[in-house]
Amino acid sequence: GRGMGGAYTLAHKEGHHRGGGLYRPWIANTVGNFWENWMGLIYGVVPYNFSTAHVFLHHKLNAGKGDTMYQWDLDRSSWSDLMLYQYRVLTYMTGSTSLTIFKDLGKAGNKTASKNYDLLRFGCAIYWLVFPSVCMFLLVGVAKCSVLSSVRFMILIWLEPLTCMTYFLAFINFGFHGFLELDASGTHLACVNSTVIMDGEDDYWGEDDHMTHHQYGQVSHRDLPAHQESQKQMWKKHTGSCFKKLSIVELAVLILLKEWKRLAELHFVDYSGSMSVDQVAALLEKRAKVKEMTYDTYEFDYLPTLRVRAEQLVDEGTCSNLDQALKHLSHTSTPLFLDTGSNLKCKSS
Repeated sequence: GRGMGGAYTLAHKEGHHRGGGLYRPWIANTVGNFWENWMGLIYGVVPYNFSTAHVFLHHKLNAGKGDTMYQWDLDRSSWSDLMLYQYRVLTYMTGSTSLTIFKDLGKAGNKTASKNYDLLRFGCAIYWLVFPSVCMFLLVGVAKCSVLSSVRFMILIWLEPLTCMTYFLAFINFGFHGFLELDASGTHLACVNSTVIMDGEDDYWGEDDHMTHHQYGQVSHRDLPAHQESQKQMWKKHTGSCFKKLSIVELAVLILLKEWKRLAELHFVDYSGSMSVDQVAALLEKRAKVKEMTYDTYEFDYLPTLRVRAEQLVDEGTCSNLDQALKHLSHTSTPLFLDTGSNLKCKSS
């Protein structure tokens, strides 16, 4: 588990430095992103998935509508909803949903999406065709292993890591983006919708401050303390999703166990200093349960019409291009609601 987490962390870091940007030129021009595109093959990472889908969908849309790992149509404190989310993250991990989106955007004239489609399609061909074919040839044709034992081996070193990382990624994402709140204009509050963990025991490159990771990607982990100091007034104003002394895995576990009072008492950081433990617990519970829409509405109504909605914003002059329209749709919302069967509307704070 620790080895897989480390490999995935390195692949993620490389993905934010496309084309081997983390390394010296001779490495970048020959090997490229070693963990994302080479070693990742035995850790469930489809080559170029981070460089394309993660950066140009998840980060561009900041986990909002249209993101391949969108979750705000689900109750983030529900184990059954986590199972629904597993399927969504699995289709992201395989590359299938991202390819569909990039292809659709490419047809609409988005050149960046077309390049990402070609790159990710190449990565999928390597992961799903070339790598298993070469491995089976070496196992059966060269090493003379039986077909059955070779298939078992491939399941263990090729498919199992992908399913394990799917579960793990879905799980921790309920911690990274588990809370939801809008401002008075209906725009997502970044300091609520991405969590901040300080003094955590399992942090890599400052990514426990997930709000900074998404909104201020240029800030180095070395400059993070000074940057966080500049954010405290905003966290105070909007009661940001700020926590201390726990890991992202522990945060996800406590959300799913509905341990609101424990989170409020031991880990939540209230920069206003004006809220009681019970008030914080109630706020965390509400923010973890509210939705933008139901799962069925998102999957079968909203997603199939996403491109049409974006093009309409461009035609109306609200947005200047398709990219801007997709961001606009992702970051704005109608009033949130608690899905209790009656769809009780829940006002933003």
